[in-house]
Amino acid sequence: MSMAIEIKDLTLVIEGRTILDVPEFTLAAGESVSLMGPNGAGKSSLMLVMALLQEPTSGELKYFGRKLEDYPRLELQRRMAMVFQKPMLLDLSVLENVDLGLKFRGLSRRERSSRINDSLEQMEVAHLAKRRARTLSGGEAQRVAIAQALVVEPEIIFLDEPFSNLDKEIREEMMLHIDQWLRQKHITTVMVTHHRREADVMTDTVYWMEDGAIVSRESVETGEKCES
Repeated sequence: MSMAIEIKDLTLVIEGRTILDVPEFTLAAGESVSLMGPNGAGKSSLMLVMALLQEPTSGELKYFGRKLEDYPRLELQRRMAMVFQKPMLLDLSVLENVDLGLKFRGLSRRERSSRINDSLEQMEVAHLAKRRARTLSGGEAQRVAIAQALVVEPEIIFLDEPFSNLDKEIREEMMLHIDQWLRQKHITTVMVTHHRREADVMTDTVYWMEDGAIVSRESVETGEKCES
């Protein structure tokens, strides 16, 4: 089984406080996992380190079997996408926001147009394509942010409480849509969530964190829990 991410002896210390202490963590290609635990447990920090948005204090990271330092950073980042809890959209139209990642990757206009249409329809925001991002509601903006991540067809996607701005009914529908899409594309998925329902629908394994450490691992399918 090929590995998408491998972590060994990872630490993150900020102003003398240990934020992360993770001796080992592996994520197989195509696997989907949730990080759960109380506020301050280190879930988002671990995700940011894996997404190359936070430099760890120490430790070894491998992506797709190669050490992090063996990659040009931009090349590796282009194989990933991230959805934050609060949408991070530029003051452009919805279509222009979703198109940005594709432009950076040098795709043709025709392929970009096809992918954009598919992702906007998948997230049920195609009717908002010409709207300016700043005029969207919180829920609309989050769906556009998810479309922006899906459109680049990343090998790894990071989801930081992606449904927190959606109403319960819409959240349930979006979870099912996105889960189906990610599994069809065999995209490796890491999600931070406080909701067990989201973890059960979207991921195969739940990692429980406390005080910056992974304390247990639970299979969603079997419910079998292993202490770390």
